[in-house]
Amino acid sequence: MSQAIYDFPDHIQAAVKIGDNISLNHAYNGIQNIVLAGMGGSAIGGDVARLLAKNELNIPMLVSRNYTLPNWVNKKTLVICSSYSGNTEESIAAFDQAQDKGAQIIGITTGGSLMERMHDLKMDVLAIPSGMQPRAALALSFVPVLYLLNKVNLVGSDTINEIKCAVDLINLKRDQYGKEIVENPTYELAQKIYKTLPIIYGENEATSILAVRWKNQL
Repeated sequence: MSQAIYDFPDHIQAAVKIGDNISLNHAYNGIQNIVLAGMGGSAIGGDVARLLAKNELNIPMLVSRNYTLPNWVNKKTLVICSSYSGNTEESIAAFDQAQDKGAQIIGITTGGSLMERMHDLKMDVLAIPSGMQPRAALALSFVPVLYLLNKVNLVGSDTINEIKCAVDLINLKRDQYGKEIVENPTYELAQKIYKTLPIIYGENEATSILAVRWKNQL
C-alpha cells in the first residue's frame, strides 16, 4: 500500500490520459441530477469528484452506497455505475434499477459483469486499468468521473485544469514526505497512532471526506 500511495501522482497522470481520450457514443441530455453508485474506493472517488466539481456543478449529485437507488431517479438522472472489479453486488443492483427507471447510465470499471452487460447493451462504459487494490485506485475512481461530467457538459474546463495543475504540487509533496526523508511528519504521526485506536473526524464537507478516506486506509 505504501508504494501505491507513493505512486498516486502517477495514477492521476494515467487517469488524466484516460480522461483526455474519452469518447462517448451516446448523447446525455436534460440531466437534472446525478447519482454515482459505488462502494468502497469507488464511492470515495465519487465523494472526491463531487467536492472538486461543486463550484461548477449546478445540479445535485449523490453518492449512493446501497443496493437501491433513490425513488426520485428517472430519465433525467445520470447514473454513473462505478465498480473497480465490475462485480460489486451493490453496483450491479443499482445498474439494474437504473435501467428499470429509465435513467441515463455510464459505467466505470476494469471489467467483470458490469462491463460485459453494458457492452451487450451498447452502453457507454469507461475501461480503467486493472491490477490494483480497489482502495488504492482512488485517482482512477475520481478523475474519470470529472471528465465524464465535463463530456456531458455538466462541469466546465476549470475543474479539469485544476486536476492537471495539481499533479506538480502532489509530486512536490511526495518528495517532501517520502520514506527516505529523515524528519518526516507523516511517519512520525504513523508511529504515534500505531497500536492505538485513533478517532478521526472532519468538521466540514471537505475534511469529512478526507477523514473517511484516512480511516479506510488504516
